[in-house]
Amino acid sequence: MSRPIVHGEVVRDSRRRAPVLLLAGALLAGGLGLATPAVAAEPAARVAIIVGPVGEELTEVYIELAQMAATAAEERGAEVATAYSPDATAENVLAAVEDANIVVYFGHGVGSPNPYSAHPNPRVVNGWGLNGRNPSEDHGDSTRDGTLAYYGERWIAEHARPAPGWVMIYSNACYAPGAGEGFEDPADEETAAARVSAYSRAPLADLGAAAFFATDFYAGAAHLVAALLDRPDLPFGEIFASEPRFEADAITRLDHASVNDAETWLQHSAYFEGKVDYWYAFAGDPAATFGGGAAAAGIHAPASFEVPELTTEAGFVAGKASNYGATGDWEGVATVALPLEIGGEIPDGLPRYVLVCADRCVALPVVDSCPCYVGTPDQRVANLSREAWRQVTDLPLEEGLVQVEVYFSVETAPYGSPPSS
Repeated sequence: MSRPIVHGEVVRDSRRRAPVLLLAGALLAGGLGLATPAVAAEPAARVAIIVGPVGEELTEVYIELAQMAATAAEERGAEVATAYSPDATAENVLAAVEDANIVVYFGHGVGSPNPYSAHPNPRVVNGWGLNGRNPSEDHGDSTRDGTLAYYGERWIAEHARPAPGWVMIYSNACYAPGAGEGFEDPADEETAAARVSAYSRAPLADLGAAAFFATDFYAGAAHLVAALLDRPDLPFGEIFASEPRFEADAITRLDHASVNDAETWLQHSAYFEGKVDYWYAFAGDPAATFGGGAAAAGIHAPASFEVPELTTEAGFVAGKASNYGATGDWEGVATVALPLEIGGEIPDGLPRYVLVCADRCVALPVVDSCPCYVGTPDQRVANLSREAWRQVTDLPLEEGLVQVEVYFSVETAPYGSPPSS
């Protein structure tokens, strides 16, 4: 739990890694190691800053850090759009992010790999933790009571519309720079690289970002915003190196795991209380520039789209699910229809159950089959009755599609929980 905030005290949350050092009074840009701009950036850039709920005390700290980034942007002539808890709802965040050249996120993070699930749900991981269906003025951050909801990489790719060549900055979000949570042992290089590659995959490959940064350093986001706006012609590798806590000897450079022509940079160094971990990261083309955008970076998704084969061999499938009215006598009941390739059929007797996971995991009876566009880029892995849709996700029915995982046995169910009716 967070401790009371006092002058100069280190504030921690049991779910966070890096502490936040609180200083009395407002901090001037020079005190953060940021150069005071001589002229405003032309043309004006748009900077979106998001603060998700992380509890009553820590959220206020994150808002202070967010305001430092906002001030750095405004002093350089940028237009700033904010969505701070308790108003960091999905709708408000998407409005702030629209046409943004820089997007900064503060809040909870769930990355992959993580200790919770061997098969992370892309609808939840590698994205943003925002105010849920029941936002609270005290910045409650529980998925159980709806004060917090995770919007993962698939949701961001489908709904966010930043400007071409934009830059994504994660600040003080678990997993984004490679390090895990406070209770975990420090990450090894392979795990850290996988986390950074996963977090940066949707921005770079799906949404045309020119670069991805993740920092746990105090006021690290403010520094990056200032550096990008002050020197849009400076290569991203040099922007990364301009951080005061950058350590050249602590950097590992790797090819990005899933994005062509991109690299993953990891800094393995000591930070609070001397703990050595991966606190700072970059993904993209280090030779590209903010002024050049994504075109200069040469970043693009893999050229060909390979439709994944539908099979029950792994014990689960992941993909899109649609919704429909009802089958036969199952009107108003939460049910699922599956493609014939993975066992969709009309049962003669009692139906079998599968576990379907989106925002929540629910055991559903298989009562029908669906064509589900198998073998095409529009392939679905399930067709949910409307009642089933409402049980597994908070998305409106009008959304049409939701990313799901379908588990066929107890052994492959997440967290080892058996399906139940």
